[in-house]
Formats: sequence, structure tokens, C-alpha cells
Amino acid sequence: MRRLAAILLVLVAASSAAAQSATVRHRCWDIVVEREADDRPNVLVPMMEAVDSGALLVTMAMDYLGTPYRYAGRTPKAFDCAGFALYLYKHFGYSLPGWSGAQARLGTVVSDTRNLRPGDLVFFGGRGNKKVVGHTGIVVDTDVSTGVFRFIHASTGAGVIVSRSTEEYYSKRYLTARRIFR
Repeated sequence: MRRLAAILLVLVAASSAAAQSATVRHRCWDIVVEREADDRPNVLVPMMEAVDSGALLVTMAMDYLGTPYRYAGRTPKAFDCAGFALYLYKHFGYSLPGWSGAQARLGTVVSDTRNLRPGDLVFFGGRGNKKVVGHTGIVVDTDVSTGVFRFIHASTGAGVIVSRSTEEYYSKRYLTARRIFR
């Protein structure tokens, strides 16, 4: 939560800095500023609309790298995969169920992995049955030419980590993706 507050402070500072230049750019979003006749900046995009919620969610998720895994874990002390997504999305006003199979039925289907955005949820088959949802991840970034994506998730062996969709275990088990943010 502290990280989110710091990011919002950066946005406020960016709008002040906008008086110095026509466009202020940040790693995940743009704030477009137009000069008035009296040289005062006029922000064309409202601050909250300029923020990419998915990118903010991923930034927040990165703060939890290395957090241990615990079955049914839903707090920063320990997460399971669905609990990690539930915890993060809660900070953005979304209520997700606590298990992967139910999460995989929410939002809008993203059928082509080249269209994945940061914050989208990706689902994989479980260990026992590769065709039944058993694992949730959150997209970090995507190569739009190949559809290869990186995702952050709570793994049983290493806790919260970032993995690639091309890793053998995940490439064989990928099932679907869902967009929660509009």
C-alpha cells in the first residue's frame, strides 16, 4: 500500500513538472499537458484516468517477490496463487474468489496472448489434471509479436516469483487468460 501511495505522489509531482514541458512520461502511463494562452498548464487527461491500473498492480506485486507460499495464504506473510491475486486486486476495489477455478470464470476472455496486458490473469492446469484450472498468475509484460509473456505468481517451491510462459512446465499447462480491469 505504501508503494501505491508513493506512485500516486509521483503522479502529483509529474503534474507539477508538467508546467516545464508539454508531455510528462512515466514508465507505465502518460500525462498529457497543453499550455494555456497565459502559459498555465491545462491537464487534458484526469489524473486517475492517466494511471494504468494493471501496471500499478504489477508494480505493487513486485514488492512481494520472495514472499513464502502457503496453501490458502492470503496475506503478505504467505500467499497461495489465488490468494496473491485476490490480495492485490482487493486494493483496486475488486473482490476475487479465493481459488483459481472460480477466478478463471471472471472478467473478459483474452483469447490471443499477444493481446495480454499487465495485470491480466493467466491460468494453468494443475499438477493432477492439466486440463482443469489449478494455478493463477498475473501478467507482468508481453511480447506482442510472439505472445510470450512473463507473469508473477506464488509458486509452491519458491514463493512469489516471476516466470515465463515458455518455461516447459507452464507452456504445457496454459489454459486461458482473463482481463479484470476494463
